[in-house]
Amino acid sequence: MYRGEKGGGPPNLHVSDRAYFIGSAILLAIVIFGLVFVTSTLMESEWTTYDMQRFYAMAQVIVDGATPYLDYQDPKPPLIFFTLAVPTLLGQKLLGGLILVGISNFASALLLMAMARRLYGRFSGLLAGLLFTLNVAWAQGYFVLTEPFALTFILLSTYALMFTENRWKYLLAGLSAGVGIGFKQYALFLIPLLLFFMYRRGELKKAPELLVGILIPLAIIFGAIFLAYGPTAGAASLYWSYGVAGTYLSESNMGDVTSYRATDPIILAANIIMAVTVFTSLLLFAAASVVRDGHLSPLEEYFVLASLLFAGTILIRQYLHYWILALPFLALLSTRPFRGP
Repeated sequence: MYRGEKGGGPPNLHVSDRAYFIGSAILLAIVIFGLVFVTSTLMESEWTTYDMQRFYAMAQVIVDGATPYLDYQDPKPPLIFFTLAVPTLLGQKLLGGLILVGISNFASALLLMAMARRLYGRFSGLLAGLLFTLNVAWAQGYFVLTEPFALTFILLSTYALMFTENRWKYLLAGLSAGVGIGFKQYALFLIPLLLFFMYRRGELKKAPELLVGILIPLAIIFGAIFLAYGPTAGAASLYWSYGVAGTYLSESNMGDVTSYRATDPIILAANIIMAVTVFTSLLLFAAASVVRDGHLSPLEEYFVLASLLFAGTILIRQYLHYWILALPFLALLSTRPFRGP
């Protein structure tokens, strides 16, 4: 749909598209599942497993036939808990969760590679995939967290809307975005981003189709909880998924859920600086790409805004895994100077 200008980028390797895809996919898989294995060695450390323990506690509630959000509370949308209920039911909590995270990151890397490949060429495609897979390790992206799952559907939504000509692309983009929101609240930021892109492309009249697509999976997810567990559990699931946002922004504790929040401005500034410096190189490359070539397509404007909006969540909590949702868009911007065949 979009294609970067051909320039003096890296030389063509003279391999078929199929060979390029298979070779790149194998390389990304080796890196990703190698990092999953390394991550598995850290799972005995309490600081790496606090969120994971809470996720699996809720998954165990589901497997035991108790009521989620009433017998146990955690401020996350339902999909992460029901997804992890599968390896819990199979008796493979840690291994199953890590494999699911690895699959999610692999799918995200392939989508990212496909987008960069279509925009800027083969080298940029592989580079974007590698930048993502390596940097996401620093963002705790190989731990069992919600972000890797949400990101896969954020990228699916982006790809469906911006790189396909399917008649149902607006609905498909909405469906993918809705599933992402069912994993992570910050995926809600995707809605204004998608609408902005549609506005820039003169496609805003299709917005109702996109919004209906977003509502369908959310209605199914929360409707299923209402039907299976009753209206009290259904209302609690909505509250703990999205209604708790005000408390999360203003307090450190939500019931028995502890969430670190810096209240001292100096500590807050120090935390933000430390969180940013981990990705200094990637941020500089992405910024230099935009400054060097100020002419941005609507799609590249979308990448810039997505990078800023998702990275801005670090101001709310200085958790490194909050970077995960911004990393693919920063990687795409960083590969722009390497346009080629």
